[in-house]
Amino acid sequence: MAAALLVFSACDICELGPVEPDKTMLSPEGEFVAPVLLEVGDITIDGNNSAEAVTFLWSAADFGAPVQIAYNLYFARDGKTALAGTSRTNKLTLSKADVNGILVNSLGVKANDAADVEAYVEASVNGTEVKSVRSTNSVAFNVQTFKAKLNSLFICGQFQNGWDINSAPEFWETGGGTKIYKILIDYLAQGTITPGEDQGFKILTQRKWDGDYWGYSGLTPSWDCPENNDKNFQFGAAAQNIYLLTVNLSKKTISAEGIDALSLIGDFDESAGWSNDVDLVYDCVRNIWTAGPVTFSGGKTDFLIRYDHAWSKKLGGATTASEDVEGGFELVSGGDNMKVPSDGTYMMKIHGNRTPMVIVMEKQ
Repeated sequence: MAAALLVFSACDICELGPVEPDKTMLSPEGEFVAPVLLEVGDITIDGNNSAEAVTFLWSAADFGAPVQIAYNLYFARDGKTALAGTSRTNKLTLSKADVNGILVNSLGVKANDAADVEAYVEASVNGTEVKSVRSTNSVAFNVQTFKAKLNSLFICGQFQNGWDINSAPEFWETGGGTKIYKILIDYLAQGTITPGEDQGFKILTQRKWDGDYWGYSGLTPSWDCPENNDKNFQFGAAAQNIYLLTVNLSKKTISAEGIDALSLIGDFDESAGWSNDVDLVYDCVRNIWTAGPVTFSGGKTDFLIRYDHAWSKKLGGATTASEDVEGGFELVSGGDNMKVPSDGTYMMKIHGNRTPMVIVMEKQ
């Protein structure tokens, strides 16, 4: 009897073929049950309550089988959509600071302003290509935003006086809550460092080594997985003069754009009528780029900033006053000619540790 059952079972399995859970266990796509998002109240955010939590709740989706479900919560406004977060349960809790950051940085809501926002959730079978289902409803709520404080990081390396931790340049987020930081540095220190030498650097949270800092991963030396490690970031023998570094703490990546020169050109005497570039020089202690003195005369006041002495890489349009650098104006990629206020001799100073970068025109 046992032998007969074994033969029968084996033949039965053979006839049925292999079981594919995604295809045979789930309900037909038209019978998937979508989640329902619960209403949320209006949200007011300010500097005193930004750490408070906001929780979004929804009913469970059903794909016809006991599978692991991934839920994505989205915010939407004026045709724009942003992912608010992902959960494996029926809720997602965000800080008010996170909500503020998503609205201001991804949905275009102005800081210190009120906006109507919608939220919805999508459910999918985790790790498969099974069609996701969107919640049967969206919920609307109003959010009062605020101007979040910009967080900062530090960079220390061979390029700045040989690893002088006490003058490690500071650089800021691209916006409050983005967790993305940018800085423009002279990596080869005005030619005093030769490509291929130890021109490494590290990213730090403080101007001291007993805090958190990041270098190469010890196991997989890559800029895509930095960790608290003694291996320095380096560009090696192919290093360029200048780098715009981008640190993304959310994705835990560091990327870099190489540049050969940052210069000033325009209707000032030293440029000879837009003919000659005057390169800006990086001061790692003051953390600014400087060109000058340059002299404007005869009512000719126009100028631009360029990368690599190229017209296709110009910075201009500095008409918006900086809220962070006194006397500064925000630079715009591809912007129109800038103007000094009047004839005279100026020192031009660029703060490459801000986003957008900021120019200060100091009349001598």
